[in-house]
Amino acid sequence: MKRVIVTLILLTACIGLKAQNCEAMLLPYFGFDAAKKAACPDSKQELICLYARAALYESDTVPAGADLFNISELVDKATGQNLPADFVVDLNTMGYYTHNFRSFQYRYPHGDKVLCFSTPNSRHPYLVLRSIEQIDKIANEQWMNR
Repeated sequence: MKRVIVTLILLTACIGLKAQNCEAMLLPYFGFDAAKKAACPDSKQELICLYARAALYESDTVPAGADLFNISELVDKATGQNLPADFVVDLNTMGYYTHNFRSFQYRYPHGDKVLCFSTPNSRHPYLVLRSIEQIDKIANEQWMNR
């Protein structure tokens, strides 16, 4: 049963990986500084992108055991503003580093908590932030299999 769950998680991650724009997701990681991004080795950028891509996915249900938040609790790092309650998720431009997802994860000291954000105006009503453990596992497996 555990293998089935892990396989489903990895499959979901792979589907999500193809849709997300790495360039749009990396610049916030470097504090919106293109020179810092350019100075970073490509291999490190690739790993950072894999991590960001593995972090999020959309869902029609709240995963079992996940804590639920409103999308309006997230802050856009580019503007410093909270997202509007009617925000529509676009995983091509929205990523782990574009918003304050880390601050939500840091509320849980063990890195094993899945978090979910209500997104009623999006194609799917929930945006899921995988646990730090899940993100690490998916990103590392993607890195090893590239």
